[in-house]
Amino acid sequence: MRWIVRIARLLLGIIFVVFGLNGFFNFIPVPELHPFMQMMVDSGFIYVVKALEVMGGLMLLINIRVPLALLIIGPIVINIVLYHAFFDPRNWLVSVVNLVLYVIILIAHWPTFRSVLQNSTPQQ
Repeated sequence: MRWIVRIARLLLGIIFVVFGLNGFFNFIPVPELHPFMQMMVDSGFIYVVKALEVMGGLMLLINIRVPLALLIIGPIVINIVLYHAFFDPRNWLVSVVNLVLYVIILIAHWPTFRSVLQNSTPQQ
């Protein structure tokens, strides 16, 4: 099981670093942008998202603060899935792969998040 988590962590880290850096340097050609994505590019908001992708991806690759990396890229993974499900079905398979890799890593680090999701409050 550990090697599956390690491979998932490295693959997701590579995906986020490569595609995050592509947002800044455009070394992978992208097809015509959907109007929603064009709005993100025109507003400059895409640079915030891409910076978070690179940061979270590097944390996964280096294996530093993986739970924090999961918190950083979690909303991005969900937004990628929703974007491809509702707006632009091109490359929907990539979003599913991202989600599966994310869930594998999340399950491995679930004990870290369990206490945050408990319904009890500490006694004073």
